Amino acid sequence: MTRPTVGTYWRTVQHLRGSQLAALAQRRVLRRETLRRWKFVAVVLQKVSQPASFPEWQAPSALQAIETREFRFLNVTHPPSAYIPWSSREFSRLWLYHLNYCDFLNVDLCAFERRFHLVRALDVALDWCTQNTTGMEVGWEPYPLSLRIVNWLKFLMRNAERAEALGEGKTLEVLLAGLRIQALALEARLETHLLANHLMKNIKALMFAGALLGAPESSRWWAKGERLLQRELAEQILADGGHFERSPMYHAEVLEDLLDIRTLASACGCLMKCAPQLSACIAQMAAFLRRILHPDGEIPLFNDSALEIARPAGQLLTLTGDSVAVPSIARPEVSILDDTGYAVIRAPSSGGCLIFDCGPLGPDYQPGHGHSDVLSYELSLHGQRVVVDTGVSTYESCSERRYERSAAAHNTIRIDGEDQAEIWASFRVGRRPRVGRIDAGETAGMSFVRGEHFAYQHRSVTHFRMIVLTPRNSWVVIDSLSGKGKHLVESFIHFHPAVRVENVNNPARSAVGTASERWAIQFDERRYFLMTLGPGELMARESWYAPEFGLRQHRTTLHWSWEGDLPVRLIYTLTPDGERPPVISQCLGQEAVEVDNIPLPLS
Repeated sequence: MTRPTVGTYWRTVQHLRGSQLAALAQRRVLRRETLRRWKFVAVVLQKVSQPASFPEWQAPSALQAIETREFRFLNVTHPPSAYIPWSSREFSRLWLYHLNYCDFLNVDLCAFERRFHLVRALDVALDWCTQNTTGMEVGWEPYPLSLRIVNWLKFLMRNAERAEALGEGKTLEVLLAGLRIQALALEARLETHLLANHLMKNIKALMFAGALLGAPESSRWWAKGERLLQRELAEQILADGGHFERSPMYHAEVLEDLLDIRTLASACGCLMKCAPQLSACIAQMAAFLRRILHPDGEIPLFNDSALEIARPAGQLLTLTGDSVAVPSIARPEVSILDDTGYAVIRAPSSGGCLIFDCGPLGPDYQPGHGHSDVLSYELSLHGQRVVVDTGVSTYESCSERRYERSAAAHNTIRIDGEDQAEIWASFRVGRRPRVGRIDAGETAGMSFVRGEHFAYQHRSVTHFRMIVLTPRNSWVVIDSLSGKGKHLVESFIHFHPAVRVENVNNPARSAVGTASERWAIQFDERRYFLMTLGPGELMARESWYAPEFGLRQHRTTLHWSWEGDLPVRLIYTLTPDGERPPVISQCLGQEAVEVDNIPLPLS
């Protein structure tokens, strides 16, 4: 992996806010072992005025973890053992984060007649207190600290009364006193250097501690959390309902955070000045989430999104009172979410859904979850994901992480072997692309989305892409590259592992030329044909698909490459077997392409 230069650091740091730089400097000075200055005091668990209906974590997995101490996160398992590896170097940092979240304690154990599970759960929490005493362990980092505070308090709300009845009062005193120290440590180290979803987790934890712990600092925690929440709602939730990091997974995470805060305030009878703003944001975020889902009911894998991390979209939408079911439509429907930079085409007759990404990598001061994926898309047909982004399998700083954030891992164009963004380390971005306005609509029965970006302006190249759905359910992807000089242009088309790809012209021949190359795209009992129009070479390659952390599945990628003088257009179509492919006419001297005699402006 290329080492960052002084220029790389400058192009990264120049986008940070002054408050972030100050917070970074403070973090270097304020060491975590300062938690020793806080003395243990008696803390009680506040009674709530009405039962809080917080959704549980995955109950079967939680019970197994509590009973056996076998922990499985990110497709990696720690076998049953008396030892819990809270900070073990045997596991990745993200795996340790998940262990320290203690999600598995977010369950109601009162339904079990035996005391076994409840006592085992209390023992796990006590084990954390015993093994994490210096403040330097992984579990004291603000992000896992925030999630654990919330999960322990949910656990105690559900189970403390029964634990007291079973004679576990001393254990509860230790845990409650320990939670106060954890909340104080969090308050001293809010992630104001990162902001975004990290700060939202901090806010949520402060508010839970403020509402549920009878500690001297409780009112301060609640007030600080509510004040920050009001500010961050205005900052993080865009007008179209999208979360400003442009990651569907983190969108779902933040939506659940807001739902939990609203439930907490209601259960505790806490009046919030920002309650109307909070409810409006929840409604907007739920509507956004429903609009971007694939027919299988789950999120697209843009920008550090993976399945099995956030709560399933259907459960979230049920909690908001919305529905995961996509309303039935009689004809193609185009949605544009221009603040986030997404557009969606739904085709009822083919069960098709195309989700198009033309947004920025994220807020300029925090693009850490952004990828080089501008003008990428995901496509489902007949309910099956067919064209998919690579997803994300790891957050470790490694070649796999570098690839999964690169343009080559997405369904977009790369110029001269260079990524759209200057991606480095695990979450850093130096130079980043400037995106144009996303557009979508319908003309003469043709539904379309289109956008452009200027990531390669330093190479005098602009990329415009238009994707069209024809009345005969063909999909047409039109890439127009303008600029000066000779360049290497590469287009990537990544297929789901369930899709079989075969060259049905001559497998030994890969030169596209100006004639169409024909590839069979097969899934389930269905078949489409991918045909190309434009110069260059098209080859099938093996790559991987990472729908979950720690999981990489083999799949096929079509790699189309061409080198020459600009301008150039590369066009490919996906047509159902048995349908006539669309007739495409183009002229480089005109800013339009005709699809079945319908002119479509490329601007």
